Amino acid sequence: MKPRTYLIVVLGLAAMLSGAVIGLNARIDPYGLAAGPDIGNVVADTPRPGAFWRKALTVREARPRTIVLGTSRADFGINPRSSAFASEYAPVLNLSLGGLSIDQIRLMLIHANTVSPLRLAVIGLDLESFLDAGRSDFDPAALEGNPESEPQSLVRFRLGVSREALSASLAQLTGSDAAAGVRAHKAQTNDPRAWRIPDSALKLWDGQHGLIWVAEFDNFYARVPLLFPQASTASRWNSDLRRAAAMASFRELLRYARSHDIEMRMFISPVHARYFEWYRHVGWWPLFEAWKRALVDATETVDAKATGAVAQPAIVLWDFGSFHSIATETVPPIGDHASHMRWYRDTSHYSPDVGDLVLARILGGPGQETSPLPDSRLTKASIDDAISRIRLEALRYRLAVPGESADIGDMLAYLRRVAKK
Repeated sequence: MKPRTYLIVVLGLAAMLSGAVIGLNARIDPYGLAAGPDIGNVVADTPRPGAFWRKALTVREARPRTIVLGTSRADFGINPRSSAFASEYAPVLNLSLGGLSIDQIRLMLIHANTVSPLRLAVIGLDLESFLDAGRSDFDPAALEGNPESEPQSLVRFRLGVSREALSASLAQLTGSDAAAGVRAHKAQTNDPRAWRIPDSALKLWDGQHGLIWVAEFDNFYARVPLLFPQASTASRWNSDLRRAAAMASFRELLRYARSHDIEMRMFISPVHARYFEWYRHVGWWPLFEAWKRALVDATETVDAKATGAVAQPAIVLWDFGSFHSIATETVPPIGDHASHMRWYRDTSHYSPDVGDLVLARILGGPGQETSPLPDSRLTKASIDDAISRIRLEALRYRLAVPGESADIGDMLAYLRRVAKK
């Protein structure tokens, strides 16, 4: 065969294969992109494949005035249809995603504001997003407003021929677990209580405590290299280059929001007190305190230098990462197949009911006077007292429920053994 003919045949086969892949993915629509924007999402998007793509591409259709940003905690817990959002903030879109790094959160903010100028950003802050490298499927080229941005047509083409989309399509055709996750999500999307754990799952995992074990183990096993930092470096946030870079991204996020007149409402997530016991056991407690101090320093530094066309209120950082009455909710004992925790799915993820309390507090909605969440705003003037108070609360919690600490100690010993294999 002549080289020219051979080249034509190869290119023709490649074009046919690409066309077949694009056609299959378009017909199956494995990421649910043809259904239009889901601006009323009330459960986390994680059961389905392609969560990043749905969030990124939905912005262009929904054109929100308000966005929610953060990790899976905000994805699970903050309901964009909450009555706490006044009409002037609508439409509201939850762009939170599990595993986002703080720099990826910054890029999502820029993307949303570039597509449709924002009025408000509600941001849930988590220590892990300042430690992790972020989601592996995160594609800055699919987002607007950054140096890597590509035309939407090219982004759609790349997605249409991608191996990941093809795998998701084939999974639906073969009826795999991934497809079951799609069906489950579609059945739950309009149910505001869909975050609750099914009774069948409680029985399978020996109660909610069993599910908590699995979630906690997976969470910290995925971060084994980050556990047990040296005390001398853990207590100083910028002593580590990656941590320093993450905080620099946070400052850039704040500066961008200020320069584009975006109101900011930020809060440290209200995880369960037991989760903070994990922080203590894996050596993260000094890191947690150093992180809070660094957040306060970045927030007040940017706020003091803010300039913009419209006068804005001071950037306020609420701290719900403490041992308040919600965070200390009793964890059902192992073997209890009937009890459902009111405020938590697991010790890392709070319920939409807690999210509504968070929104009422940070947006000034009704009921905040009687809210079980503290009106705890972190500033340079209050940070020392806040840290001292939380240390005392942590001690009281350990004394009140010593079994939780012992349970975590046993799990950590198992995690160490597994990590060495």
